Amino acid sequence: MSPARDLPRPLLLGGLVGSALAAVGGLGAGALPRPGPGSWLGLSLAGSPAGRAAGLALVVAGVVLLAGAWWRARLVLDDVAPRALVRATALWSVPLLLGPPLFSRDVYAYGAQALIAARGFDPYVLGPIEGGGAFSAHVDVVWRGAPAPYGPAFLGPGALLVRLTGADVVGTVLALRLLVLLGMAALTWGLLRVARAGGAPPARALWLGLANPLLLLHGVSGAHNDALMAGLVVAGVAVGLVPTTRRLVAAGAVVAVAGLVKAPGLAALPVLVLAVPGLRARARAAVLVGGGAVAAAVSTALASGLGWGWLGTLDTGRTLLSLFSPVTGLATLAGRGAELVGLTGSTDAVRAPVLDTAALVAVGAAAALLLLTPRLGPVRALGLALLAVVALSPTVLPWYLLWGVLPLAAVAGRRLALGLGAACLVLCLATWPDGRSVVRPPLYGVPLVAAAAAGLVAARSAGERAPATN
Repeated sequence: MSPARDLPRPLLLGGLVGSALAAVGGLGAGALPRPGPGSWLGLSLAGSPAGRAAGLALVVAGVVLLAGAWWRARLVLDDVAPRALVRATALWSVPLLLGPPLFSRDVYAYGAQALIAARGFDPYVLGPIEGGGAFSAHVDVVWRGAPAPYGPAFLGPGALLVRLTGADVVGTVLALRLLVLLGMAALTWGLLRVARAGGAPPARALWLGLANPLLLLHGVSGAHNDALMAGLVVAGVAVGLVPTTRRLVAAGAVVAVAGLVKAPGLAALPVLVLAVPGLRARARAAVLVGGGAVAAAVSTALASGLGWGWLGTLDTGRTLLSLFSPVTGLATLAGRGAELVGLTGSTDAVRAPVLDTAALVAVGAAAALLLLTPRLGPVRALGLALLAVVALSPTVLPWYLLWGVLPLAAVAGRRLALGLGAACLVLCLATWPDGRSVVRPPLYGVPLVAAAAAGLVAARSAGERAPATN
């Protein structure tokens, strides 16, 4: 049977209606500009309790419709061409590109940090409250005094976009979403190339990696730079699949730029080297990849004028307790237990060293998985390593799951794809539309544990139904 030209119309329309409802609902319940009830492009439902309640209902209904259409699309992946998933993603993204931010206020912090850079100041020293101009009032209070943890490959273009929009808040948010689209374009190219090289179904790769509601809601609507980072990472690894001189240099450069958007992207550099067979060939690859990475990093730092200050701010937010981190939950339980039995005078006396240890374990687990690149393959090793970092890190947010899911989408079998997809669906509902977490202390880590449980159930169910060869 030849592939259909598109997804079934009910799925296309269901996803579009869902994203449109979510975007409209954001006018009442989304992460609108502050202070006051807030508006977006002159429109608002947030001026009254009834409007805010209606907005929340619309967002929830929209997310359910979008997620449902995407989840049902898994049943027809064998009958659609990859371009059908690209078209569906584009269609579902349009309302979210135009609507207010949903599920996070981080994009306002991006704008404030970019404005600081555009004014010639150092965003790695000043926080939004000190130089973020009109953006500072809209930044979440916990980040207003924090310096930027993002590299010059993100804040450099961000500063340019702020200048082009005249530092208009709404205009800058819309412009920053263009960087997300750039990342999604790179992701599309990389997923198709890796999937075809490894014999995986390209439609499945695009279903999990590109059309994923977690990416649409937190990447497109929330404008998180993780989408740009992950897209460049997947594209860079795809370039390095054929280890010629030019390709290894180019792959190192692309991955370095990804890391200069957000540091986890640098984890892809060793897999480019370890994927090459033979010690002598690996030594040569290390020189080529390293040379491309250094050249790209130095060029980006010089072109942006931002230098290397971001290396000193990577732990921004580390002192905050992450509601999505299971190890934070375990550390809190251990600290309170020790306090109750009189072993210590405060929870922090036990919690802090436990979190520090967990961070080291996360790095060690990721390094061990990366060293298995010759056995696992570069994409699988990278994806699993980044998932290990997310699972074991003291600092976790829902969209961090995309770090590992997007590379794994290119090589995932049916069971893994459904398991990761189910986990993503759970995390789509882990935050309120205005950016607050659904769970509150002391339920640290519950959303990620629930996502993992849902993933295991979905993967097991798929394995029971599928033929042994799948």
